[in-house]
Amino acid sequence: MRKLSVFLLAFTALSGFSQVSVEEKKVNVDGTTHDGFYVSIPYGTLKELEKSVKEELKGWDGKVKDGDFIFADDCKLKEMGKNTFDVYAKLEANPAGGAFLSVTIDLGGAYLNSNEHGAQAKVMNTRLHNLGINVAKNAVGEEVKLEEKALKDRQKELEDLLAEQAKLEKEIEDYKNRITENEKAIEVAKSNQETKKGEITAQEEKLKAVEQKKEAIK
Repeated sequence: MRKLSVFLLAFTALSGFSQVSVEEKKVNVDGTTHDGFYVSIPYGTLKELEKSVKEELKGWDGKVKDGDFIFADDCKLKEMGKNTFDVYAKLEANPAGGAFLSVTIDLGGAYLNSNEHGAQAKVMNTRLHNLGINVAKNAVGEEVKLEEKALKDRQKELEDLLAEQAKLEKEIEDYKNRITENEKAIEVAKSNQETKKGEITAQEEKLKAVEQKKEAIK
């Protein structure tokens, strides 16, 4: 039960950290404070996230420019109405991982906020939440690729170890077979040795008889 509780606590903590959140509040992107949105993105490096944010804004038909912050000029979304809008966005690293994304939406003289632009603010909140999910998933997707490669490497290493074991086991089996064959050959050699000893003894007797025959000649 204790292990289950620890697992549930860890899972709850991970689930909480994994959540993308969007908060509507005053933010400072370009050096001035305006109504805007503050997005918490749980995963990814600033470089990865910046790339994903730019790609997302390009999908809003915006002309994206770099600098101290990301600027997307003349964006247009069907849900936001017929008029274009400008987006100012800035990323800051989160020491716990991931980043915080500050965004202001210039509608042309007014910055998007729920009090004055309820429907559009709701649309933007959803858009930014989905943006946060997409960029976080992209970042984790890169981690997945790295871990998949590491897993394949470990699996290949295991295959190599199993192959090495099989090779050694075959060598042992070959050695055992050679030992068995050599043991049989030794028994045959011992038998041949006894036979040869008998032949030598017989030959010695023949030699002795011939020598005696020679000595007998007077």
